Amino acid sequence: MLTPFAKAADLICITGAAILSQSVIFSDRSSFSHIDGLLGLLGFVLPFMTFRLTRVYKPFRYDSPLSGALRAILAWLASQLILIAISHGYPDGEMRDRWFLCWTLTAACALVAARFTIHALSSLFRPRQFAPTRIAIVASKVSSDDLVAQIAAHTSMAFIPEVIFDPSLRVNTTIDRIAAVRDMNAFKQYVEAQKIREIWILNNPLRPVSVEHLLSEFRDDFINIRVLPISSVGTGSGSPIGHYRGIPVLNLLAAPERGWDIFPKEVFDRLFSFFILLAILPLLLLIAALIKLSSPGPVLFRQYRKGINGDVFSIYKFRTMFVGADKPGSVVQARRGDARITKIGGWLRRTSLDELPQFLNVLKGEMSVVGPRPHAVEHDEYYKELVQHYMFRYRIKPGITGWAQINGYRGETAEIEKMEARVKFDMFYIQNWSFWLDIKIIALTIIKGFVSKSAY
Repeated sequence: MLTPFAKAADLICITGAAILSQSVIFSDRSSFSHIDGLLGLLGFVLPFMTFRLTRVYKPFRYDSPLSGALRAILAWLASQLILIAISHGYPDGEMRDRWFLCWTLTAACALVAARFTIHALSSLFRPRQFAPTRIAIVASKVSSDDLVAQIAAHTSMAFIPEVIFDPSLRVNTTIDRIAAVRDMNAFKQYVEAQKIREIWILNNPLRPVSVEHLLSEFRDDFINIRVLPISSVGTGSGSPIGHYRGIPVLNLLAAPERGWDIFPKEVFDRLFSFFILLAILPLLLLIAALIKLSSPGPVLFRQYRKGINGDVFSIYKFRTMFVGADKPGSVVQARRGDARITKIGGWLRRTSLDELPQFLNVLKGEMSVVGPRPHAVEHDEYYKELVQHYMFRYRIKPGITGWAQINGYRGETAEIEKMEARVKFDMFYIQNWSFWLDIKIIALTIIKGFVSKSAY
């Protein structure tokens, strides 16, 4: 999670050291040739090749500050040795060698200082992303193994076991002062009561644990389920699919772990929404006046929707139906020729202008500009039993527009097949998200327009 900051810090250190050293050695600018400039540019590229080869940016949980700094210094020295060797093929290299020497020493000191600073700040502030994670453990015959010690050795104390589910136990008990239960219902009640968001399965090939029942029980609970590849003798088994906070895991059912990679999206969402709301303020006021003139009632319509991890929030939309059109506790999807929709409401729905107030939800942090469209809570309860992975859509923030919408799946979803297709597109977006995919979706939303035949 600290990797983006480390890369940025390294770039600043190397660039700053190069400029500072150049100003000291080449005080007379006329003596700085175009060859020196080209070799200097090469000096910016080589480090990040050697850094990659030597795995300088491996997850921070594996490294102490000292080992991380040593690895960065060795990679930096290797790149500079290559650069100096190349530069010797060109004439008039005396001052250039002095520049490279000064650059090497200055950048080395800066890289070490940056590494220790990043580690110190992460420990000092301890934001939620770096705080120890509370986990529930699923394993078989735990009492015969030093399970907690094994996990601690592999996780650098980054995780806190809260409860153990072991179906082989005869009675509920405690293991190393951790509650251990034998019944799935008791385990689920404990996890939900303590609001635990991580379940780890101890992957022991000699005593495998069936996961089908586990996945079924927790499929709608927004709990990450992972396999920790530790065998009874403390060695890894199998190839890990990915990493969670520096720990190799096999994700069975888990939200994407992006850490600080999501930061640009969060910043973009707030800035984009703020400037959009400023730009369309006259349009918003015009629509509000038309709604007031067309029918009695409030301008804005609020409805409960589920956000990230199932947290319920109130979504904002321009009111498009007559007040009291829906019965309390029931939500019926709008259909063509729906008598509940006002005249101005029909136009707003066809053009998607009724969705514009949701930029306020984005500013509040409840939604994103791009993401799976949130449905009414009542619809969620209906579809989650019929469509596989339906609730997985809420592992990330819902959006105003999304991958499914630009591919034709917006508006009414009367047939189950349409909802299944929408979920598939949403799953693709979640698994393949990137900042540039968001930009592409926003661009396509604008290019294709807001009008849709299926929106009414």
